[in-house]
Amino acid sequence: MDIRVLQTQKWLNTTYSGRVGYKEVVEDGITGWNTIYSLTRALQLELGIPGTEASDNFGPKTEALFQPLRRQAAGASTNNLNYILQGSLFCKGYDPGGFTGNFFEGTETIIKSFQEDVGLTVKDGVVTSMIMKALLNMSSYKLSLRGHQSIRLAQQNLNNDYNRYFGLMPTDGIYSRETNKALIYALQAEEGLAVGVANGNFGPTTINLCPTLSESNSPPRFVRILQYALICNGREYDTGDFDGIYNYYVKEAIKKFQSFMMLPVTGVANMATIKQLMTSNGDTNRSAHACDTATILTAAQVATLVNNGFKVVGRYLTGNVATSNGGVTSKAMTPQELAIIFGAGLRVFPIYQDGGHRASHFKEGQGTVDAYKAHLAARNLGFGTGTAIYFAVDYDAYDYEVTEKIIPYFKEIRSVFAKLGKIENMPVYKIGVYGARNTCIRTSVELGLTTDFSFVSDMSTGFSGNLGFPMPDNWSFDQFFELSIGTGEGKVGIDKVAYSGRDKGVASVQPPQDLKREALINQWLKTISEFPVLKDIPSLYSTNFVFNTTERVYSSFLLDIDVSTKTEHEFGDNDMHKITITNGKLGVSAEEILGESTVKLSAEQISDFTKFLDNVALSVENGIMAISMNPQGNKLVLEIKLYTKEISVADGTKSKLEISVIYTFKHVPTEAEPNYGVILEVVAGVALVAAAIIGIACLSPAVAGAGALITTAGAVILFFIGIFDDDNTV
Repeated sequence: MDIRVLQTQKWLNTTYSGRVGYKEVVEDGITGWNTIYSLTRALQLELGIPGTEASDNFGPKTEALFQPLRRQAAGASTNNLNYILQGSLFCKGYDPGGFTGNFFEGTETIIKSFQEDVGLTVKDGVVTSMIMKALLNMSSYKLSLRGHQSIRLAQQNLNNDYNRYFGLMPTDGIYSRETNKALIYALQAEEGLAVGVANGNFGPTTINLCPTLSESNSPPRFVRILQYALICNGREYDTGDFDGIYNYYVKEAIKKFQSFMMLPVTGVANMATIKQLMTSNGDTNRSAHACDTATILTAAQVATLVNNGFKVVGRYLTGNVATSNGGVTSKAMTPQELAIIFGAGLRVFPIYQDGGHRASHFKEGQGTVDAYKAHLAARNLGFGTGTAIYFAVDYDAYDYEVTEKIIPYFKEIRSVFAKLGKIENMPVYKIGVYGARNTCIRTSVELGLTTDFSFVSDMSTGFSGNLGFPMPDNWSFDQFFELSIGTGEGKVGIDKVAYSGRDKGVASVQPPQDLKREALINQWLKTISEFPVLKDIPSLYSTNFVFNTTERVYSSFLLDIDVSTKTEHEFGDNDMHKITITNGKLGVSAEEILGESTVKLSAEQISDFTKFLDNVALSVENGIMAISMNPQGNKLVLEIKLYTKEISVADGTKSKLEISVIYTFKHVPTEAEPNYGVILEVVAGVALVAAAIIGIACLSPAVAGAGALITTAGAVILFFIGIFDDDNTV
């Protein structure tokens, strides 16, 4: 909490509460948009704007009505405009010497300091409309910990030289959307476009007027903008001083950038190079060696690709695409299509996208589901070890969404691929990401994730995740323009894609002989991996796993665990309590299963229990969960069956799989017994499963006769989850 911000908030509410157009701000001492909005509305009311027209924005009318604020003469009266000014300075982290309502020396001095921070050479202490607008936002004008001093200097220079075009942008040293737009405005200004004509977009006029800069043609103001653009694209392109001289360092930086972006390496900054520095898609007329398409390619269409110089094509592993008549058609690769592609000498890079075009797709557990689907589809088509699969993030993910949704999604994919990669005879795939630059950068450097390659959606030039972000270092493919090529039967819609060669694509495949078995293995692995203890038993994770058998996978004096599978069984067990699973959702909630036991469990235990049930349901997708709980003498037998009724096989047929896991508890351990610590780990591991079985079973009237062995569901659940609450808990 900032005491000065709190003082400002209290003054605002005291002065303006009840006036039409003003919104009260929470008095918490925290600078935020709500405080800025209240200051803005207060300013508008002071300027005489009717309350019914007041808004959160410092718009054209506010700019027009605002008159410069200057240092007052000694003894001058206080006024609300000065209070608003000083409050806005507090919110920016500047101290004008008090919250006095007077514009005296302290306020003038701090305004001069602000003018210096934003980059203005005229530091007169006068608050113009432009200065006031810059104060009433959440931008930073100090060097950020993540910022770079050279980028900050570029921002300050742009503010000083071109503020009549765009106002004052942040000077925090971070390349951003605002900096990107300012670079284009500066270029347009030097091209001769007037204020009001220049728009910050690198369109046809800007392209036509764009100069070619070289050692022999180097207007200093153009070269200086080029130097700004270079440093914004990476510290490796730092040319030193922004002196406007096209020297050796500028030429070498241009060559390095051209090489990185797979442009002709000339050392000359032509339109294609300058546009690539300032926009994500660059020169869309440039040639490309790669493309992607949602079309299942015919021989005629593949010939079109070859005739147009393409060498690599991106194709989808699964899914459908909308048609012009409102229907859908498959976009998934086929073995026949791959044979045509490879026969023509082209390579392929596989893309996975079932959903992924909105934020709601990236929920917890979805990465696991998508990883298994993509892995199976790639195996079915015969893609071998080393193939990179590109998972699509096909929307403009804001930075907080990348943190909260996208990175966890890819961590789930990494986890599944790591598990599958340890299985003998299972191909080991690399992980690629398709998305905006920020998405690609963040996932490529995230600790514990580190995607292998990036397929960058640079065609989406308006994405916030592309504007103001450099190209990711691990880019392999760069999508930059959509078009149709060819005629007649050879006509095909594609996206032109730049090709770095980091991922060379795949030149051949070796499809498996038994597609049904591949589908069953995939279902088996994604289901069994959700069970504690079982997921750590190597014998269960094998491409040689034998179905339609029963195997004892664990045995001790306390507990036996048996696993059985059936592939031809029509589920009909009437002695078990059943819960339907539809589209990855259980027909009963975790809270209903736990019942009154929830009050005895910690929030973490309830969360773990819920996550277990949710993940199991996601693995089954559509089918049945059935459980039974049977006292047998001094033993307690808990069984959970998971029945997936329709498993899609790559040849268009369907299969089914029933998995049974049986826990036989024979004994309650004590510390005096051998291997007590190991047994504790096993018991802790199966506790969630036991809780699920017992909780569901006790919803059924059939359990009423269980006798003294089981008095209540809650008691037994607590036995498995909480019996080791002391220091022995694992």
